[in-house]
Amino acid sequence: MSTPLFLRALQGEVTETKPVWLMRQAGRYLPEYREVRKRFTNFLDFVADAEAAATVTVQPVNRFGLDAAILFSDILVTLPPMGIDLKFISGMGPVVERPIQSESSIKALTNFDCEKVLPFTKLAIEKTKRKLPPATPLLGFVGGPLTLASYAIEGKSSKDLQETKKLFYREPFAYEALLTHIANITGEYLALQAKWGCDALVIMDSWAGHLSIADYRQMALPYTQIVLDKVRKGTNAPVLHYANGAGHLLNEIETLNFSAIGLDWRTDLATTLQTHPTTVFQGNLDPAMLFAPAETIQTRTREIMDLLKGRAHIMNLGHGVLPQTPIEGVQAFIDAVRGNFL
Repeated sequence: MSTPLFLRALQGEVTETKPVWLMRQAGRYLPEYREVRKRFTNFLDFVADAEAAATVTVQPVNRFGLDAAILFSDILVTLPPMGIDLKFISGMGPVVERPIQSESSIKALTNFDCEKVLPFTKLAIEKTKRKLPPATPLLGFVGGPLTLASYAIEGKSSKDLQETKKLFYREPFAYEALLTHIANITGEYLALQAKWGCDALVIMDSWAGHLSIADYRQMALPYTQIVLDKVRKGTNAPVLHYANGAGHLLNEIETLNFSAIGLDWRTDLATTLQTHPTTVFQGNLDPAMLFAPAETIQTRTREIMDLLKGRAHIMNLGHGVLPQTPIEGVQAFIDAVRGNFL
């Protein structure tokens, strides 16, 4: 069997058509997803149900014929086994009732065997692989150590990472201990996802864009390197990186030698392609563009595609699919990537 289009692009091959998948492609914009979701009052119970996770993972692939599937899970599943009291609250999202803000609370965190504590991920991967078309790669993923730590420290999503930066500036050794702990577990978990059957891996460092270049070098990069080292020690799976609002960090992220780097919609693609001529990128259509008329979506997509001639590239949005996105908008984007213009 020939290598799938998505994996060929990750290897740096200029493919005959660009592979396309979507971040958050299994989500609330799909009616079939909402049917499964309403069976669970607790989101973490949903994630831990391997059959449900596998079912919703393949839904967008079945509907749109996408070039890759990404396992339905959550970046925060490793926090509760560490002893962090994570809850998902309607209207608020993830909440940690007792945030980590002292050295003693960091020392109290537990280590654990991901294979024993998170068996539902392995089972979901196995079930998903059986449901997917044979040539469709499956992506596993984790959150970047900085992003995971920020939820543990801030207690919720944060627009400025105030408490995270405060811990780093005031207690750098405590910060280092926390990030090292999280990075080691994260690396083990990501490597296992490849061992369990995922064809490629993604590190989603969602909040890295809140950092300056200097702070990124100290607060995030070394710990992402730990994750990568663990993955590369145990697997040959390609690894893709995405960080929102991190265009200013591209030079730093490139030093980690990812197979591909995701770009958000605020990053100027033309300039980035010129200044990084050998890097494989992913993205970067504005997710809100999918609310536009189909003709507008296809025009903008064609403009992106025109920039990519002679380049290996993975087509995607510059962030995840928004919950209210019309299915017609998603279809128009995918049709444009494949040359099926109105």
